[in-house]
Amino acid sequence: MPKPKILSGRVALVTGSAGGIGKAIAKKFVQEGAVVILNDMNAERLESAGDEFKTQFGKDAYTTAVLDVTNADQIQAAMDTAALAFGGVDIIVNNAGLSISKSIADHTQKDWDLLYDVLVKGQFLVTQAAVAVMKKQDIGGDIINIVSKNALVSGPNNAGYGSAKAAQLHLSRLNAAELGADKIRVNVVNPDAVISDSNIWAGGWAEGRAKAYGITVAELPAYYAKRTLLNEVILPDDIANACVAFTGGLLSKSTGNVINVDGGVAAGFVR
Repeated sequence: MPKPKILSGRVALVTGSAGGIGKAIAKKFVQEGAVVILNDMNAERLESAGDEFKTQFGKDAYTTAVLDVTNADQIQAAMDTAALAFGGVDIIVNNAGLSISKSIADHTQKDWDLLYDVLVKGQFLVTQAAVAVMKKQDIGGDIINIVSKNALVSGPNNAGYGSAKAAQLHLSRLNAAELGADKIRVNVVNPDAVISDSNIWAGGWAEGRAKAYGITVAELPAYYAKRTLLNEVILPDDIANACVAFTGGLLSKSTGNVINVDGGVAAGFVR
């Protein structure tokens, strides 16, 4: 008999898993034996991701749910979908997000509210719904929050996004402190500069960061790589590998912790 894979029998919901980092995480989880609830607020993008997973992994490896993380009804519907299709949920990855890079003068209330609604409130609402399910199951669980190097590092044109990421990071610690007795682990992955296949660069983010650094958009990938200690470009699969590290069993006694996946940014060292 072949040895079971490290995530065999586990059910994972990765928010924003129809593209970018979220899809890479969902794929890695399936490759390691889990089943996943693919979701996105864009139904067309979700359908495309579902077709891709069906071709690559077969129809039994996933189900889908339209999910806007600011919509409590859709969050509950996604949890219900997980329960109906697979019996519950064991792993949550709060990955859905967006980015806005503007100066203090140019930032609007709409920008601010959108960032905090999606990044902070969205993380909380999904966690809240998942915890209710995990407590009923009474077998613990894993919650991983995809945050950012920007939660720890200060820079220009980043007041809204950076402060929202800092809120996500501390919210993760608060949740870890509260949920330990239930064997629900809450951990953080901090990526930086994941440019390949990432939606974060839409909406003017690339232009905003290039302006802040005094370079062109075309120069961003090399700029980000060269500022790391390892001189590495960070890919979505690198973030997925960190998520598997947290959920695969070897770190089952770890909660409230952070893995930086950034090629080594000294200013982002956790301390």
